[in-house]
Formats: sequence, C-alpha cells, structure tokens
Amino acid sequence: MPAADQNATPPGFGIRLDTAAAESRVVVTGELDLLTSPQLQEALGGLITGKSSRRVVADLTGVTFFDSSALNVVLHAQRQAGEQDVELAVVPSPAVSRVIELTGVAEHLSVSEDPGH
Repeated sequence: MPAADQNATPPGFGIRLDTAAAESRVVVTGELDLLTSPQLQEALGGLITGKSSRRVVADLTGVTFFDSSALNVVLHAQRQAGEQDVELAVVPSPAVSRVIELTGVAEHLSVSEDPGH
C-alpha cells in the first residue's frame, strides 16, 4: 500500500475562494480538523493580508465537523483581521455554532447568520 499523502484532501472536503464580489468569501464544506484547518488558515490569511476587500466572509455553513484546531484558525484570523482593519464575518453551520457556543468564544468572533452577499 502506498504511504498516505499528508496533503491529501479528505472526501467531501472543499474550500473555494470568491473574490469577485464586493466582499471576499471563503466557502468551506466538509470537515474542518487538524488535517484541513491549515487550508482555511492559508485562505483566510491571504484574503485578510491582501486587503482585496474591507470585509471577508468565512462561509462555514457547509461544515459538518469543526474541532479545536479549526476554532483556533478562526480566532487567529479574527485577530489578524482586526490588526489589518478588515472585517471578518463568520457564518457558521450548526456544528460550528455548537463549538463556538460550548467554548464561549462567541464574544471574540463576528458571527453572522446570513450567508448571502
């Protein structure tokens, strides 16, 4: 059997950037965990530091699993956005909302219930 590729994307996971609109969006589907969180970190970090727009939306409505490594990435991105004077809006799925609620970090995030533009 071949060795597992550390950069392999798990089935059902997807990340897409939409920079055509007035606000940049990162749309994620599937599981955000230790394996996939670095991709979210790279995408959000690039949009925030690139300052292509004043508002970045992390659309996590398609996320089915969200662990502490993913939460750490989102919290870091929120802090980074504040330092760059960029607004980061997080649109959570029920799985993401549950982790945010259980950990008590909602006050540190700009959570939006509206995934629309």
